[in-house]
Amino acid sequence: MLIAIDAGGTAVKVVAFDLEGVEIATETADVPTQHHPDGRVERDLEPFWTGTVSALRRLTAACAGREILGVGCTGFGNGIFLVDEDGRATRPGIVSVDHRAQPLVDALTKTGAAREISAVTGHRLWGGQTVMQIARLAQTEPEVMARTRWALACKDVIRLRLTGAALTDPSDASGGGLVDLASGDYATEVLERLGLGAHLHRLPPIVASDAVAGRISREAAEATGLPQGTPVAGSMMDVAACSLGAGAVDAPVLTMIAGTWSINSLESDAPLGDAAPILNMLYRGDKRLIAEGSPSSAANLGWFLDRALGQRVGVDEANALVAASRATGRRCQFMPYVFGPEPRRGSFVDLGATDDLGTMLRAIYEGVAFQARRHAEDAVGLAGQVFPGTIRLAGGAAKSPVWTQIFADICQRPVEAVRAGEVGALGAAICAAVASGAYRDLAEATARMTGTARRDVPDPTLAELYETRFRAFRRFDLGLAAMMMD
Repeated sequence: MLIAIDAGGTAVKVVAFDLEGVEIATETADVPTQHHPDGRVERDLEPFWTGTVSALRRLTAACAGREILGVGCTGFGNGIFLVDEDGRATRPGIVSVDHRAQPLVDALTKTGAAREISAVTGHRLWGGQTVMQIARLAQTEPEVMARTRWALACKDVIRLRLTGAALTDPSDASGGGLVDLASGDYATEVLERLGLGAHLHRLPPIVASDAVAGRISREAAEATGLPQGTPVAGSMMDVAACSLGAGAVDAPVLTMIAGTWSINSLESDAPLGDAAPILNMLYRGDKRLIAEGSPSSAANLGWFLDRALGQRVGVDEANALVAASRATGRRCQFMPYVFGPEPRRGSFVDLGATDDLGTMLRAIYEGVAFQARRHAEDAVGLAGQVFPGTIRLAGGAAKSPVWTQIFADICQRPVEAVRAGEVGALGAAICAAVASGAYRDLAEATARMTGTARRDVPDPTLAELYETRFRAFRRFDLGLAAMMMD
């Protein structure tokens, strides 16, 4: 049995898998995340760790008697957690949707330095990016940085508490904009240019995702029920772990994650041209994972049901209302930017007297899928590839057959909903399977442990309709974004 820990934007899920990738048991702990009025988004480490420990304790009790071969951790990419020598937080952790560093990005863009940095790191600079967050903290909180021993990614701070080892993996290090992709090591010249020369020792060593990156300590074993000495894998950030859990290894597929973030990725060699994607990670051997995305996905539906409708309508009823709303009927458009990115804002556009709750919900489902298609086309272009013939869909939207059909119709590609309910956790478990010696490499483990639950094929009669609506969506988006910038 393998144990995976998946620390997301709102909760921590711990999942037990067998060696075929079948979920044995799952436990969840809600984790408080503070959304401040000024746009800062933070997470206190102690409640984060306490919730993780509680979930692990319940899971190990539920699976008592089964041998645990290994542990894998994944979590949201970017953002940062700062800890001292003893692994205690020197300030609250920063979540990736926090964009306090955007003014620094804007300044670097204005001088042309951003392009020069991107040429080394392979990533477009953005406000929630790890390297930008550290640089901003070095400027604004030097006393905190002085108390800090390690600057860690989300999954890495959990592994530190489990093992006592401060390490990271290539996906989090490179995905955070910290690595020179040509050398595979930290981008020292870039970091010094950003004023971080005195902080290089705070960055953890990089180990392979499928390697052993520590073992469960005595203290962690007593707290969680995990056996002392169990190997813990280097693992991957959630975007890469989801791609792995979706089975997108040596396969002509594009992975779409539709959760809080819309992340659209594909395996690739180094991207072509000078343009830099939001994610250009060292992934698997000499393979990159090229991704485009934004916080503009299925969480918009959660906001609408919870905040706008006051929880009077649940997800099942929403799916039924969308299914009953004809795709060919007239309806509004939805801009899926309730959670950003700046300067965009969520909105319904082109509302008419014939719109009702069903058409508004369909517009939300479509808006999320339109934005995913837009990001996917950008990622494919940056990778210098043609759009793959099949889409693998994971995240909240993948659990809704009506939504997966909308994705298929909008993209005019078959959409395969992944089999795993917790696809990111499965990716972490795959890393643990290799680290523990159960499989030879990630390709073998992925082939054995992943699969799809269903396949939705596009309706060709809707191709023209959705092409027209997609063009209108882009026009509305560009116009509204320009207006918000004025």
